[in-house]
Amino acid sequence: MSRQTPVPAATPREEMGRGPNDPTPAELGRRIRMLRISAGLTLKDLEKRGHISATHVSEIERGRASPTVGALARIASALGVRPAMLVEPLVLPQASVMHSAERAPRGIRAGNVTLEPVTLAAKDTNLGVYLMTVPAGSDPALTHDHDGEEWAMVLSGVAEIRIDGESYTLHEGDSIHFRAHRTHAYANPAAKPALLLIANYPRLAL
Repeated sequence: MSRQTPVPAATPREEMGRGPNDPTPAELGRRIRMLRISAGLTLKDLEKRGHISATHVSEIERGRASPTVGALARIASALGVRPAMLVEPLVLPQASVMHSAERAPRGIRAGNVTLEPVTLAAKDTNLGVYLMTVPAGSDPALTHDHDGEEWAMVLSGVAEIRIDGESYTLHEGDSIHFRAHRTHAYANPAAKPALLLIANYPRLAL
């Protein structure tokens, strides 16, 4: 009786190559970053939970490195999600519409601010726009850096934006535009919450 060659186990999609609708390394990195931020985790927290280098995770989040299947599984475990959630294919419309009722359920906490997307991804687009609510307090409510550009306008209240240690105080109607790889922080020196309109290129993966 002839022996049959064993059939290999199913290979994860990451090992078979990226399909036309699969997330790019940059998109995968943004998904991981925003899941981490929404969970209130630092890179060091993820390192401890997933036993994966914080430096490597940072490179993955920036789209500068592609995770192995094992690394992706450890990151997903540390974030409390299924690995498939991080790499599910992108099926995007030609144009996206977001109704006002959809914003709040999609909002996330990042630091002490609340971010609500006012745009959804569409095919061949990479711009994200968000409403940011910054609570009262002179201490930074959110401090971070990321690739690309950031633009912000104060819709109501007062906001202090600190970029590499330099402070800019913006009132209603004022705006600011800068390269987002510079460490930037949002604070609110007033007694009431501030509402800002934020645009990011490339978009954040909420």
